[in-house]
Amino acid sequence: MLAEVSQFAVGFIVALSGTLIPGPLLIYILAKASVSKGAWTGFYTSVGHVLVEIPIISLIVLELYLVLQNPFIVLFFGCLGGVLLVFLGMRGLLWKANAGTNPNGLPHLKLHPLLGGILFSTVLNPTVPFWWATLGFTLLMNACLTAGFNGLVFWSLGHFTADIAWYTAVAYFVWSGRKAILKYQRLMVKACSLLLTFFGCYLLAKYALQSLLP
Repeated sequence: MLAEVSQFAVGFIVALSGTLIPGPLLIYILAKASVSKGAWTGFYTSVGHVLVEIPIISLIVLELYLVLQNPFIVLFFGCLGGVLLVFLGMRGLLWKANAGTNPNGLPHLKLHPLLGGILFSTVLNPTVPFWWATLGFTLLMNACLTAGFNGLVFWSLGHFTADIAWYTAVAYFVWSGRKAILKYQRLMVKACSLLLTFFGCYLLAKYALQSLLP
């Protein structure tokens, strides 16, 4: 059970570190929450985001059991994921608070936030499918190798929980006029980015070491 819980924590931290750094989805929520629905904007938008991620995860899982039979592919994605995690961690450590959070000019603010979450997780944010095709694939692979199918489930639950919790909280504080959560955004980014960097180094060491063993 400890292995499953650890995968929940990994999924939560990785997702939270991504949501903390401003991107199209967060900017949409900041703009939308300031004019309507308050916390529900963040909740509905994150649900739309999750609805996009569920079929992506399902497709990845279907391929995983074929991929895991090839040690060279496992090694490739393990090292690739480690490099990407270190890159994202260093990017977060160098990120400056409030950079790029201006929501002016965002289109489609009249859409229901559920549809906005879907839209800003697909055509208006093509990095989401790319992230899942690279880093997401590696992390799911590692979860499966660590704790089997339960590892996949717990990792995904941790990932979804972070998305929904953060975006709902941001929308609530934007709507209510409070800035408390954003005040500590930089500290949270730095902490999660440091954890990402360490986890990336762990993956690199784990799979690189496996390649050296007979």
